[in-house]
Amino acid sequence: MPDFTREAYRTLLQTLLARGYRVRRFQEAEPARPDLILRHDIDLSPEAALPIARIEAELGLRAVYFFLLDSPIYAPDAPESRSVYRELVAAGHEIGLHFDAARHPDDVAVLDREAAEACDRLAGLTGREVETISFHRPARALLGRSAAIGGRLHTYQPRFFSSMDYCSDSRGRWRYGHPCSRASVTAGRALQLLTHPIWWAHDDAGDREAAIGRLIAAKGKDIAAAVAETISGYDPVSGRIRDETAVTDA
Repeated sequence: MPDFTREAYRTLLQTLLARGYRVRRFQEAEPARPDLILRHDIDLSPEAALPIARIEAELGLRAVYFFLLDSPIYAPDAPESRSVYRELVAAGHEIGLHFDAARHPDDVAVLDREAAEACDRLAGLTGREVETISFHRPARALLGRSAAIGGRLHTYQPRFFSSMDYCSDSRGRWRYGHPCSRASVTAGRALQLLTHPIWWAHDDAGDREAAIGRLIAAKGKDIAAAVAETISGYDPVSGRIRDETAVTDA
């Protein structure tokens, strides 16, 4: 079966469940147990979250979906975004803040205050308290930061990022191996699984350029430069994605 399709995502979840994994919230997960955190960073398209969220709901699973408030590509208060929030909440999924720390001053106190304010704004849009933050394009100084941010848990605290395993489909690739082939999964240790629904929602089977091309065709060519800022290695002229080794989002 080709990877990066909706059916492949369903199969991935079913395989992990068959190996004894149980989906937990960030607040509940313990590194030594076969706990699985399903995390989704919404960098490009809120609507792409829904096909993935529906699969999880059909399997009785609950994930965390992280949304940007300062995206140059989508408006968090647009009617279509609010519709996505409503469906996610109705299905029991959690909504978190995807916080672009690079857009804020490099000062811990200011960063905490602005993150807390952003959480409050997002809560006003979704009708649910924001309990967890993920960083968008995180600076290395934030990776492994043990302190909370804005009074909330964040996804790169050591408990979630180093004490348990972390696996991401950054830029539409399993750059450090498929989740099911990881030593942590073989040993039954906790896993934070980060996926970006844009790569899975339309059955592109790993054709990353097709996924991005569809998005730009739907949203307009004006977003191409913003897509290039979001996806490391994307060239808006050629429409190609150059693989890189840096740890980033999308």
